[in-house]
Amino acid sequence: MKPSHSALGFLAVAALIGILEWNSAEQAAANTLQITNAQRAFVREQVLQTGVQVDVETSFDQAMGAYIDDEILYREGLKLGLEKDDLIVKRRVVQKMRFLLEDMTPIAPPTHAQLQAWLEKNSQRYQTGQAVSFEHHFFSRGKRGDEALFHARNARPALLAGGSIESDPFPLAGSGVATHKDQLVKELGLPVGNAVFELPVNEWSAPVQSSMGVHLFKVTARNEGRTMSVQEAGGQLLSDLIAAQRDAVNKAGMAALRASYTILETP
Repeated sequence: MKPSHSALGFLAVAALIGILEWNSAEQAAANTLQITNAQRAFVREQVLQTGVQVDVETSFDQAMGAYIDDEILYREGLKLGLEKDDLIVKRRVVQKMRFLLEDMTPIAPPTHAQLQAWLEKNSQRYQTGQAVSFEHHFFSRGKRGDEALFHARNARPALLAGGSIESDPFPLAGSGVATHKDQLVKELGLPVGNAVFELPVNEWSAPVQSSMGVHLFKVTARNEGRTMSVQEAGGQLLSDLIAAQRDAVNKAGMAALRASYTILETP
């Protein structure tokens, strides 16, 4: 016997009610915001770090309210898919994924043998007694503003051709005499120190920027010094090796993730 239309209608209504109840329960779960003690502590710490003399409890209540509002707006934005084409959001998610990959692949402390091998492979980085003599032209940011870099770039071709240029006075200790890297780093910063000590002899550098302005250097003589021991290189050697190991692990993890995806090229 065929089921009556009323029976079919009842079954359809029952199924619809079941679907609605299921969706309702799912929606209720999605709209449930549980505030943990850790979240409260985080918000309270942010209030205390402001350093402003205010009623802490009132400020905490206001900050907690703002935290909840932000979380609700964030969830509603996800429901609407607003994050999918937002470059800033994507970059933040990518950054968090990189942190997650690092947490999943901890780096073991390097052994003495590994440190020694890294030191021997990269001995040029760890030299003691290393010094250079150099010529130097300075373009003051205080005098020239944002055009200091422009002027340095325009002046370099004349130096490369063996000509002379006009630059700004700069009482740089050691200019023209043997200067150790730590002295140059102290006066002009690590980027300048690295640029000068990596520069070939008798070659004018590209413009090098410091906090004071833009510089052009030419190394006229170099004393290579000697390679440090593991103990002398110390913390710098350790941090450099760990950074290199971390970079290798990150690249391997990224390669594994990439291999799990199919990349299609659009014609």
